[in-house]
Amino acid sequence: MRKLVLLFLSLMMMAGSGFAQKGKVASALTYLENNEIEKALQAILAAEQHEKSKDWYRTYYVKGRIMQAIAESKDEKVKGLAENPAVQAFESYEKAKKLDDKGKINKTIELYLPMLAADFINKAVDEFQKQDFKNSYTSFGYALKVQEDPVFGGTIDTTIVYNAGLAAYNGQMWDEAIEYFKKTIDLNYGQGTPFVLMKNAYLNKGDSAMAVKTLQEGFNKYPTDQNIIVELINYYLLNEHDNQAALDYIKLAKEKDPTNASIYFAEGYAMDQVGKKDSAILSYKKAIEYDPNFTNAYYNLGALIFNDGVADFDSCANIMDNTEYKKCVEEADKKFAESLPYLEKAHELNPKEVNTMETLKVLYYRLKMYDKREQIIKELDAAKGQ
Repeated sequence: MRKLVLLFLSLMMMAGSGFAQKGKVASALTYLENNEIEKALQAILAAEQHEKSKDWYRTYYVKGRIMQAIAESKDEKVKGLAENPAVQAFESYEKAKKLDDKGKINKTIELYLPMLAADFINKAVDEFQKQDFKNSYTSFGYALKVQEDPVFGGTIDTTIVYNAGLAAYNGQMWDEAIEYFKKTIDLNYGQGTPFVLMKNAYLNKGDSAMAVKTLQEGFNKYPTDQNIIVELINYYLLNEHDNQAALDYIKLAKEKDPTNASIYFAEGYAMDQVGKKDSAILSYKKAIEYDPNFTNAYYNLGALIFNDGVADFDSCANIMDNTEYKKCVEEADKKFAESLPYLEKAHELNPKEVNTMETLKVLYYRLKMYDKREQIIKELDAAKGQ
């Protein structure tokens, strides 16, 4: 009989020990609700180590709550209580759900997940702004993991997917950047931009074949995207020295969108590169016709005519006959005068652009427009002083 009593007392003590440890979980939650976070952390860490509560789902639910409170705290002392508290919060919630085979805690945890996702996003943005791109990439990734929970209804935040790729790209994590830009493209976000960035990532990996394939896929999906068209033109002109391929892409784009100013701008650029300056001028003028506020078209057109004037003027130096020399200079001055309205319009549309002002400074001097030259010099000095 005495042995039975001792056995009963022993079992009671063992059960009491288990209840005591589970009581620490309850105490930890009470401490948390009273904003005594350091005490809450000490209690939950003790419960996490004990045999009777280390596999209890509520232990990790409460730990998740505490870690999330640490992550969201504005108190530097509290924030220093744990390393990567937001990550620990997420992992604790995941463990709680795994241990809860009856799903009792899921709905309760879901109450805290939207804010946890926001915590990761805020952390990622802060890290990105500090140029800590690798950690920013990780934080954006955790935000997406949190949003996989059913409480988010299966929706995917496309901006987070894109920004994860952008963080990886800036951190020179080329494979990771490509992975997320592919997801961005599948989600129809960002139009041509992720294609261009993915092309750059492939080039940095030394894979030029995939780089141009990416641009071609981008063109097929967004045939009027100026960035993709220009990138294709540049690739074929500069890498492949294939002028015809560049112009073929422009022809296809014009067929699909014949009034798109950006396409004519790209055509003007391509024609200029292959030395067809008259055709380039016509294309730039067409771009301006379809978009009267197309700053770059005005600048490129003006600069092209101006540079022709410079070339003509330089050639005049080889003429020995004075009469012929004057005729040559007059012809060059006609081109300078022809370029002036386009460059002035470019300056009007973008008054802070230094290259335009530098060109106008030379042009005003050449055309003896000294008052305007003095004015542009003042504007140029002001722009450079900013």
